[in-house]
Amino acid sequence: MPAVAESDHDTASPQASLTQSLDRAIGLLEEVVSHAASGAALGALAERARLSKPTAHRLLNGLRKLGLVDYDEKTRLFFPGLKLYRMGLASAARFDLVQLAQPGMALLAEETGDTVYLSLRAGDSALCVARQTGSFPIRTLTLEVGDYRPLGLGAGSLALLAALPDAEVEQVIARNREKLAPHANFDPVNLRAMVRQTREQGHSLNDGKMLPEMAAIGVTVRDVAGRPAAALSIATITSRMRPERRASVVALLMREARALEQALGVAPAPEAPR
Repeated sequence: MPAVAESDHDTASPQASLTQSLDRAIGLLEEVVSHAASGAALGALAERARLSKPTAHRLLNGLRKLGLVDYDEKTRLFFPGLKLYRMGLASAARFDLVQLAQPGMALLAEETGDTVYLSLRAGDSALCVARQTGSFPIRTLTLEVGDYRPLGLGAGSLALLAALPDAEVEQVIARNREKLAPHANFDPVNLRAMVRQTREQGHSLNDGKMLPEMAAIGVTVRDVAGRPAAALSIATITSRMRPERRASVVALLMREARALEQALGVAPAPEAPR
């Protein structure tokens, strides 16, 4: 006998109704997570969770507002949200991106002598989740682990912003306008130009735009679905990030970003035709 979708109307006590709603939401979330790579459509999720489409849609909207689920408007598919990953960082060490990134970050800090950061997207912000300092005596410790920055502000944050689709970039810039207002170099016009430059170069560059004496470079790390999962960045004083040295730093960052993607199970990007 085919599964019957649950009714939207509950006649139980408020406490029982709350528990039932929570159970339904968790069931939907588990279904979204089980299809993390390919995404899942509303109809399929409702069927697997044995819910009506209106109920599934209402619960998924609630999960989206909480940052636990993402929705791709182009494909109309649901994916796990970054907030869900952040929660997993504290409870599932074997899936810990920070843990996977630590050896490469330590190697980068040793090779460059500079400060290495790992950032994750958290809604319209970038969250610094790890930092490794190098041996160079002048350190640029402007970002602490646990700090949030509006997307676009800083090299790692800019790399994450530039990896998003155009429409989402515009939405993020609009929502962050007030937060970015104190930073004159990061108004919408300048941010759009930085996004274009980042895409053209294949890496972000913050050359004294936040602090005149500080420069940084960032690259993204993809997840198995090809979306930006994180950003690796290196920051130092501007005199150590001249064009002649910048190319070697970018190459080192790219090497570790690809190695981290491989550890995450991401297929190598196809080589451009020669």
